[in-house]
Amino acid sequence: MADPILDEINLTTLKEIQPRVIEDNYFLDTPFEAYLRAKALVPFGGGAYTQTVFLYAPMIGGAYAKGAQFNITKRQTLAGTLFDPKYYEVSVPEFKEDIQVLNKGELAVFSLIETDLRNAINTISAITAIDLSLHGQATGTGIVGNRPNNINGWIEAINDGITPGWDGSIFIAYGTQPRNGVVGSALNSVPYWGGTSTGLAAPITYGVMEELYQTASIGREEPDLICVNKALYAYIKERIQPAQRFGQERDPYFGVSGMKMNSAMILKDDYFPSLRFGQNNPDIGNWLTSTYTSPATTGTGSNMPTSVTINVGEVMGIFNTRKFLLRISDDAEYGGGFSGFVPAQDNTKVVGQVKLGINLECVAPRLQVQTFGYNG
Repeated sequence: MADPILDEINLTTLKEIQPRVIEDNYFLDTPFEAYLRAKALVPFGGGAYTQTVFLYAPMIGGAYAKGAQFNITKRQTLAGTLFDPKYYEVSVPEFKEDIQVLNKGELAVFSLIETDLRNAINTISAITAIDLSLHGQATGTGIVGNRPNNINGWIEAINDGITPGWDGSIFIAYGTQPRNGVVGSALNSVPYWGGTSTGLAAPITYGVMEELYQTASIGREEPDLICVNKALYAYIKERIQPAQRFGQERDPYFGVSGMKMNSAMILKDDYFPSLRFGQNNPDIGNWLTSTYTSPATTGTGSNMPTSVTINVGEVMGIFNTRKFLLRISDDAEYGGGFSGFVPAQDNTKVVGQVKLGINLECVAPRLQVQTFGYNG
């Protein structure tokens, strides 16, 4: 060790921290989560699980001749989906010496506790934002990965039980309700492959976007949000926007400029699945697309070739966010609050958690579309 241990400048001059803010060079941003909080947030007040009810068949009727007997068979026309809350936590550990002796008073430029709590909120928001595009089911027929503790993300809802979505998974049930059985196609939305017949990714076209927008539209119900990562957002601007097919507007929910297509805003979501900008981040999750082998049978209208290697590329979600329910616990602690610090038994470390009881439900899968397989 050098002697003296500090030079003259360190001994006589204070350091300057400028600007007096901590720049976030880690976290990204997500309009999908912002839309869900603005349009679909329904606090969960308790209970063993939540249930949604849907109509899957008409009553019996039709034209008849005078005097004919009517068919008065009682037909069941209602079914339901079941969901339970999923739980997330981020721990905030501190040493009492740091927060009670050192990081205090006028010489503490930043509060260590406030900084770490803000980081914890951003961390849990990032983790859930990524999981919203993934699934929360145990490994089963066609399902990639075992994730029973995670959010039941939109990829489960926007499926037909036959065609794999962007991560290669096929969901034969949604909210524990089997698809393609008694309820027919009532819970189905067919994933659309935008690539070539050999499984390679291909450029996005205006025709595909318009047709998929109409696929997700029924009567007065139209999509309000189209989510893409930065790569596909750039491809849309480069290929389609020069033709002035989309208007530029400032989005009222996310607060940034985006492109308007019919009744929907096209916004770039940094945590949306992507080949170019996705990551497999061990700290917060995986939103990096890859490849998988398509099954021998795919859904009608999926455009997906069978039994070939699918290069997923860039992903697009066409959403009617009003038909989602973002269920977050109304408890002060499990609604994203802080548990408070608890001391350890044999040292001066204290730790608390930011906790969240949350899940995502879709009440109308047919008003949503996922599409992937784009590279320009």
